[in-house]
Amino acid sequence: MKGKTMNPTERIMAVIDGHELDRVQTCCVSLDDWPVHQVLGKPLIPPRLLFKNPLSVALAKWIGKHSKRSIDFDGDEIRRIASERTVKKLKKTLVDPFVTDNLMKRAEAAVALGFDAIHTGFDGRWMIWDEKTLAVNTGSLYDWIEDGHGNMYYMYREPAIPTSRDFDRWPYFPDTDDMAQRCHDFYLQMMKKYEDKICVIGDIMFGIHETLFASVGFENLVLAIRREPEFIRRFIDYKDEFIFKGVMAMMDAGVKIVLKGDDMSFKSGPMLNPKTVDELFGPAYTRLCRAVHDRGGKILNHSCGDNTRLFDYFIKWGYDGGHTFETTSNVDIAYEKKTHGDRYTIVGGMGVDYILTTRSTPEEVREAARNVIKTCAPGGRFLLAMAHTHPELDVEKIRIMLEEAKDYGRYPIA
Repeated sequence: MKGKTMNPTERIMAVIDGHELDRVQTCCVSLDDWPVHQVLGKPLIPPRLLFKNPLSVALAKWIGKHSKRSIDFDGDEIRRIASERTVKKLKKTLVDPFVTDNLMKRAEAAVALGFDAIHTGFDGRWMIWDEKTLAVNTGSLYDWIEDGHGNMYYMYREPAIPTSRDFDRWPYFPDTDDMAQRCHDFYLQMMKKYEDKICVIGDIMFGIHETLFASVGFENLVLAIRREPEFIRRFIDYKDEFIFKGVMAMMDAGVKIVLKGDDMSFKSGPMLNPKTVDELFGPAYTRLCRAVHDRGGKILNHSCGDNTRLFDYFIKWGYDGGHTFETTSNVDIAYEKKTHGDRYTIVGGMGVDYILTTRSTPEEVREAARNVIKTCAPGGRFLLAMAHTHPELDVEKIRIMLEEAKDYGRYPIA
């Protein structure tokens, strides 16, 4: 099956169905700012200066006063509500447009590099909390840090709603219908610009499990599963609705393939007992997979770490494949190709800890790409991709990876 008359999305769907095309297809699993700037050029004003100049810092400190007041439920309620509205308005006017523009540039860079597919999730989560902190509107806090290249990055710090009482009072949970509409509009714009150039793979950030442990805290989550199951169920139901509506909205905008991100594992194995994972999250993801399939689409999942003990559940829920097969974890990609490769598409294979950074040599990149292509490409159901996004990715190494897909990755694989 050569696929030369197919459009970009049809080619990726054929691969997921198990067809060998003329060559191995490639997927860009998003890009951070520095790799994007290597492709498109640096912005006129570096983001570090944009966000860390005295005026911006003063504004962030002012926002911080409102942020703290907005969750002070023991103070003046009128002032609290006014502060809440201020924070929400600034998110809508300052943060949301910046994030959307950033996501569009990631797709532009992926097209310029020559990828066959781009996974770029709609992301309406972020808020400025204070001059040192970013917040996610489902209740988690992140340090605002620099990436070493003049850009701003984030690192998880702590939960913002560690108890059921905090959950009930948290004022920033987004309206699911509003987020679905924004998701639809984002992908309508994305498809209009890029669907004839690249396969747009959709997502709405974050997944259910990932949101729970970030917002509640991992230790608190484990305890609450036992002690407050109703609280956890309410949180899961909210995220289930949030994700389901978002995915249906992006499909309304023309997206045919979804890659639902939800980290569930450490590098050594699942964060929770696999049976617990299935009991808590299986029903929601089974419903989502069924709905995507009913509309003629395909759905993949993303989960960092070693998911060896979870792959059978992912397949049971209805996923057509998954990313990342993280190279620094204990997962064995060759074993998974042999065990599940006839029904579960493998997306990934190229490490971001060394191989796709400036520290590797071109020869090492070629060898790594050829090894994973030889292992995973026969029989289709394989997309060559980086195991994750990372601010230190070297675009020249990505180009070598793409060259190998086009040269060594021609079917039949030697």
